[in-house]
This record gives sequence, structure tokens and C-alpha cells, in this order.
Amino acid sequence: MADAATRWSRWGMVLFALFFVLWFAPFFKPVFQRGEVPSLPLGEVVASAVYAGDNGGLRMLRVTQYVQPQSSQTVFQVFHNDLQGKQLIGEPQTLPRPQAPGRQAAQIRVEAGQQMDLLLQAREWWRWDATRQQFEPMNEALTQRFAAQLGTGISQLAFGGQREPGLLAVTSNTGDRYAVYWNSGEIFRWGEQLQQLRERPWAQYGATTSRIDYADFRTDVAKYGVPRILLHYQQKLQPGAFEQLPLLAVHSTSDAVVRAAPKRFQAISEGYVVERQSLQEAGITQVAPVAQVPVQFGGEVLARNAERVLLRYEPRPYAPNEGELEMLDARSLQPLWIRPLREFPQILQDGQQLAAQGFNGGFYLTTVQNLPALVLGNDGVLLQDFRPQERMATPGDDGD
Repeated sequence: MADAATRWSRWGMVLFALFFVLWFAPFFKPVFQRGEVPSLPLGEVVASAVYAGDNGGLRMLRVTQYVQPQSSQTVFQVFHNDLQGKQLIGEPQTLPRPQAPGRQAAQIRVEAGQQMDLLLQAREWWRWDATRQQFEPMNEALTQRFAAQLGTGISQLAFGGQREPGLLAVTSNTGDRYAVYWNSGEIFRWGEQLQQLRERPWAQYGATTSRIDYADFRTDVAKYGVPRILLHYQQKLQPGAFEQLPLLAVHSTSDAVVRAAPKRFQAISEGYVVERQSLQEAGITQVAPVAQVPVQFGGEVLARNAERVLLRYEPRPYAPNEGELEMLDARSLQPLWIRPLREFPQILQDGQQLAAQGFNGGFYLTTVQNLPALVLGNDGVLLQDFRPQERMATPGDDGD
């Protein structure tokens, strides 16, 4: 049965990729109608992003990769599309590069304010220019701005994780690694940014921001799975400096570690506490569990926008095939929309490689191998579907 399921999964991915190519065919139709013969095959999609245009319509950026074996080149093309109209906006941006085996082909990161960044082959950084409607190279500006640290050149680049907005991890040609925050103009030797955070005089800062994030539920009571609890808190801000979301740990008041040193902990609700030092080092105030969301397993915040927070979790331990999506109102913290992942045939492998990006008005979700899956509005309505609605039958399905 396992071998059969694996075969079905492989066939599902093949058919998904075929449908994806056919679905996007209308985007290229206007080019062909002008009588222009493309010089390159379309290649495979290796990175993508969705954003809201000035008129409220949805726009999509897709980076495709085509490897030219004879020339030892990889040709990247950036396609800019009107999603609703299924039409190209302008001409594709073509970026030929030497092949780079073992490196991730491309990544797109969308930051607050809809600033879009692109990494090519983990060695080139590009930023989206909304006026010119194309990506502009940034490596030269990076080495010039931080000449003392990066003047020898750049050998590798990586984006920070969701908890590290704006972080660009840069390795110089000398092998030194740095944490760079372009927007704030800060650069640190790798790891020093964490020490800088811990030493900030948080009490002097007047500005705060609201956060919603999961914390590890490290309690003696939890014997199975990876329980997580959703917290709502205020974090102080140093104006103009980089930000980081901490990873907190919640304990039960009945835990041995809490009973042994109760003064080390601060109550956040009836029966739950957090270590005081972790709150102080992150400048956190007014922390409390989101009462409307119970303890969950494998929970993660997939993405946020100004109005909503999108979660993925499992309601019980060791049940990835029962995963759920949930959308919260960012202000009231009320759950607005909950759906089992199995309702979305676009999301493969129980959402184990599910990722999402927030934009003004909704969320863009990708699935296995960064394949586009769907676009959800802030009300949970499906705005864009990247594969047929019919779910492929698998051995053992009863047809429901």
C-alpha cells in the first residue's frame, strides 16, 4: 500500500506540473500574438510571489529557470503577470547566469510594505523596482555600503527566516559571515545581532508593536507530540533599528522547573508562565495566550498581513494528515475561518512543505517544490486556484 501511495503521489505531482504549465499558457498568448518567437523554452518555475497592484488587482511575479547544457548556462526569466486578466505585463526580464550546481536556484521574499527581493543562486541579490517593473541588482551597492566588511566581494547570500524580517545573511569572499539589515543600515558579525538585541535598553523605548506568534509548550504535562501555544504580546521597538520575533517557551505552573524557582517566571494566564528573562531580553510586555485558540501541535504562523494571521497546525499529535488552516483577525484575535487541508487538492503531502506570503488583502500559498497552490482573500474566499478542483482518487478512497 505504501508503494502504491508513493506511485500515486508521484503521478499527482507530474499531473500537477502539467496542469500548471497549461494553466499559465494564456499568460504567454499575448507574446505569441505579436509574432515574437521566444528564444528559450519557458523552463520550470523556481520562485514566485503575489502582490496587490495600485488598482487593487492581483499581480504575480514568477522566476523560471532553463538550463542550457551545451553552453553551461542557466537562464532565468522573470515574468510579471496580471493574474485576473492572465496577461503579461511588459516583456520578461532575462538573466543568463553560469550554472551553479548545489545552490538554490532562486528565492523571492516579500517584506512589509510589499518590498520584493530576489536571490539568484544564493549569490546575487536583486530588488523589485516598482517604477521600472523589473528587478535591479544590489550586490554592488551592498559591497559599497559596507566596504569595510564586504569589500572583498560576496560568496553567498541567504534570507533570514520569518522571525528575522529584513535579515540578509552574507558570507564574504574571505569566509566571514555577517547579518545585514539594509533598510536600517546595520551590519553585524554573525551572532552579534542576537547579543545586541539582548543588551538593548528596552525600558527607554516608547514605541511598541503587536505580535501574534506560537511559543513552545515545554511542560511536564505534555508527553506526546510537539505542543505549541499561540501568544499575543507587545514588543518594544528601537526606532530605526532592526526587529526580531523571539521564540518563547511556556511552562505549566505544575512543572518541576517552575516549582523549584517560581520567581524566575511570570504568569501569563491561569496555570501558564514564561521565564522573566526571556521577556526582558526581547522587550516584551503584556503577553497572554490567545484564548480563542487551544494548544495545538506542530503549529506555525505561515504569514501575516495588516489585518489577518494565517496559521497551520494539527489538532492532535502525530496526525499530519489532519492538518488545518486557520485565519485570525489580527486585532480581535477571533478565528474567522478554519478549513482542513484535505479540502485543498492544490496543497500536496498534507501541507508538510506549505509556505505562504501575505499581501494587502490576502495570502499566496505555495506547496511542494515551491509550486503555486492558491490565493486566499482576507475573508477566506479562494481568489486564485492553480490546479483543478477535482481531487485525484487514491487507493483506499471511498469516493467521498
